Amino acid sequence: MTDSLVQGLLKPKVFDAFIQENMKTSTYVAEWKNEMSVEYCAAKAYAAYLAEYGAAVVGSVIDKNAEKPTHTMPTASQLIGTIGRMGDEWQMDNDRLEQYYYLEGRYRSRIANFSEETKQAEFAKLVKFLFDPFEKAVIAPQKRIDMLYFEGLFKGTQTVSALNNKKSSVSYTYDLGVQQFRVNTAAWGNANSVPVDDIQDMVDYLAGKGKSVVRIRMTKTTFRKMIKSNQFTGAFTLKLGKSEVKPGIVSLDNVNEYLESVQLPTITVEKDSFATLADGSNVSLKPNDRVVFQCVDRVGVLKVSDPLERIDPLPNKVYSTYDDNQVGMWRSDKGRFIDYEMWATPVFTGKNNYFILKTNEVK
Repeated sequence: MTDSLVQGLLKPKVFDAFIQENMKTSTYVAEWKNEMSVEYCAAKAYAAYLAEYGAAVVGSVIDKNAEKPTHTMPTASQLIGTIGRMGDEWQMDNDRLEQYYYLEGRYRSRIANFSEETKQAEFAKLVKFLFDPFEKAVIAPQKRIDMLYFEGLFKGTQTVSALNNKKSSVSYTYDLGVQQFRVNTAAWGNANSVPVDDIQDMVDYLAGKGKSVVRIRMTKTTFRKMIKSNQFTGAFTLKLGKSEVKPGIVSLDNVNEYLESVQLPTITVEKDSFATLADGSNVSLKPNDRVVFQCVDRVGVLKVSDPLERIDPLPNKVYSTYDDNQVGMWRSDKGRFIDYEMWATPVFTGKNNYFILKTNEVK
């Protein structure tokens, strides 16, 4: 190696290969990919927004010789239907760069004594150390999409707030208009709750609307609350003569077998999913106390548009695009910088084909 890998990254082809190849070994998987297909939009807004906003604007009446008044375009907190812009920028930490240069120098000084296998293994460690901040830039918007999608799926809203968007002034809450229901008798988690009846009522109601439930979804916490009901503890009590034997665990398989026996759809328990916010705090992506009844396999699409720099790149900056997220790097007299920009929003095109049961609220 004559040049440092860090210096080589400022070459466009090297930078693109660095991102693409290292993401092949990344353990991160965007969950929204299992839920939505992608729809590309030339404009950064879709038809429903344009019709709604266009109909709401009244033109200004001005004097024949006057200048036109200048308006500020509505922000993300004011509009529904715009494709959201996600982006962050980081300056590479000087201590980390010094540590990398030290490790790279140590590698060079010992390379002559390495076998080919050891050489490759040690170089892979170097690359992994360097790639860490770039991986964060690749992943960050995908996590935001996951967050917006699963909130929309389980709560019927999409929220960007001061709590989960602390580095920006943009905030909004959008009610998707998904039909929501409450439970009978008692909230789940209470022994006298009736989750089987609640599920039966939902299935019957939707059947009356000509809809068949293909999937019932809930979190682990919601499931654990559900099985505290006497409807389940009673169903799995065995009578042996005059004695009663209660199994210590009511499993998901037990519950699904029971639901199948009474001609109800089975339950899918969601795996745990978390995201780390800019302030370092962790949040769960999938809300508890909500049960989702899906009548189709997919209820949303990811609307995507290209950032301006995709077609009008800045000089002295290198780019790579991964999963429609454009990652960039440049160097100035202030240091080395990494950023990303992605225009994408999960849109619930099937909002009339899924329904939410709020298990902590009683009719």
